[in-house]
Amino acid sequence: MNKTKRLTKLALILAISIVLHLIEPNLPIPVYGVKLGLANIMGLVTLMMFDYKDMIYINILRVLLSSLLRGIIFGTAFWLSLSGVLLSTFAVILISRRNQLSLPFLSVISAIFHSVGQLLCACYIYQTMYLLYYYLPIMLVLAVPTGLLTGLLAGEVLKRIR
Repeated sequence: MNKTKRLTKLALILAISIVLHLIEPNLPIPVYGVKLGLANIMGLVTLMMFDYKDMIYINILRVLLSSLLRGIIFGTAFWLSLSGVLLSTFAVILISRRNQLSLPFLSVISAIFHSVGQLLCACYIYQTMYLLYYYLPIMLVLAVPTGLLTGLLAGEVLKRIR
């Protein structure tokens, strides 16, 4: 793939991931603080179509630009999002480099580590371990179905754009 085509595809992936990141808070989810992780779909697509470096760039730029567009850059929500995306991205990269794993499995791993990253950051910001002890089990249980869903959706997206 030539450089122009590659850059164009990455720019489109970034744009789609930003849109998904921006619309997701408006979706009605019955559990406070839980999101489906729709923007993660494009991170996984990036990993499968390109490489881990591009996934890192896409995920970090998504958080930065989405936060800038929402006007929350460097606020608490920004740091929570960034910590979650960094931990989940590196976990997926480390796991995917060792084995050829399915997208739903990688997505569940991503969802779990995203939750852990966010809760660790929240514990640091609010100076309490209460969140970790009481909210982590709920987040981990909910990470499995949401991760499966986004992993399956990522697979469908890949089928259509390859």
